[in-house]
Amino acid sequence: MVIGARKASLPLLRLPPLLLAACAAPPASQYGAGSKQSAVAASLTVKPVSWSGIFSCTAHIDGKLPAITWKRIPFRQEGDSLTGLYIFTDSFKHRDSVLFSGTLTAGSARVTVTAVRANGSSNFTAEMSGSPASMTGQMLSGMSPRPVRSCTLALAAS
Repeated sequence: MVIGARKASLPLLRLPPLLLAACAAPPASQYGAGSKQSAVAASLTVKPVSWSGIFSCTAHIDGKLPAITWKRIPFRQEGDSLTGLYIFTDSFKHRDSVLFSGTLTAGSARVTVTAVRANGSSNFTAEMSGSPASMTGQMLSGMSPRPVRSCTLALAAS
């Protein structure tokens, strides 16, 4: 019985090298310059594009807060993805971080704007759409579903 077990284990000893060979990377020549795999790899190494943005909004609908305009907001585009960050101090002396996040595809742009105070409370959100040179949208304050300002966002290559 012990002899049978030893004979049965001999093929198992040869199996791991076969498995390793089967799992090894294919030869480099299989993925030549014109293959689909090399095209995918090239698309993953997209060079980032820098944009500069101007974000402006009308005065608040209750008339207590003036219109706003922020210039030279830095944006970064990688593939279709677009992001930007702007930090400001609001009229109540709260430090806010504004995150711009969206997509740019075939001359069309969609950006979500989210402002959060340093203490973590929500300040405002806006959904913007249009072309990179001219997006429009409505600002919502806090958790209110009612728009409080009309806004525009314009991007220019920098």
